[in-house]
Amino acid sequence: MSNPEIRRLVRLQAMLTACAVLVSAVLSHDKLSAALSALVGGVCVIIPALIYARIAYKRRRGAPAELLKAHFAAEAVKFLLTILMFGAAFAFFKDLSVAGLFGGYIAAVSGYWFKLLVKN
Repeated sequence: MSNPEIRRLVRLQAMLTACAVLVSAVLSHDKLSAALSALVGGVCVIIPALIYARIAYKRRRGAPAELLKAHFAAEAVKFLLTILMFGAAFAFFKDLSVAGLFGGYIAAVSGYWFKLLVKN
């Protein structure tokens, strides 16, 4: 991951996930379960984003059609990995807080939009 823009995006997503973990821990009755659920929700965004970056930016230069094909493949892998991670969370995490899970997910996904709004 040599692209500084990607590093900043992932760092922002991690910070937003940490904020979601703290908010979930403060607002929930079952603090540990809600905090872990928010963390899992954020991880369901961060890991697929890293995989996307590795696939899509494997080659920096090439024919536009080939670069677009790499982005489409990366997006398909990211989508499938996100679905699998959510499925694993629901299957293996028995004390799952659904609000915490989706709160962490939404917080981390909002990093994409915040990154578009902020130049740094």
